[in-house]
Amino acid sequence: MNMSGKVETDEIDRKVLAALIRNSRAKLKDIAKNCGVSSVTVLHRIRRLEELGVITGATLFPNLKELGLIAATLGIDVEAGQEEEVLALIEKQTNLVEPALSFGKYDLCALIFADNLSSLESITQLVRKHSGVKRITTNMWVSKPAFNFENIDLQCGKADSHG
Repeated sequence: MNMSGKVETDEIDRKVLAALIRNSRAKLKDIAKNCGVSSVTVLHRIRRLEELGVITGATLFPNLKELGLIAATLGIDVEAGQEEEVLALIEKQTNLVEPALSFGKYDLCALIFADNLSSLESITQLVRKHSGVKRITTNMWVSKPAFNFENIDLQCGKADSHG
């Protein structure tokens, strides 16, 4: 890490990350070939990036329609200091996938799965009734996400020789 707390990466790190972002199950030998290094080097780079917290896991996003589930994003505005309690309620009562404190229109955002619209409505009402919740907005996903990680600029963490 540099003095700003950012992890410094070089071109090989960024190529490894880009390959894993495109396909988290890519073969080491294919990544190595693309990077011009050995598979062992790629493995060491991945382990280093995991240890530094740059790589935090590999995510598989299921086809919800095939599983009979729906996905929704909850945007929740809460009373100050109630964030953790509301997140705990959502986690206990739902198929919570991705909770996050946020900055902007909502204090919390949460990606959840529900069995059907009735279940989603029940979840929304349960959260809305919590004493610390000021407002909740539910956005149901009507299609699978189309991830476009090609737009991520991995250059931002590159090593700077100027100090």
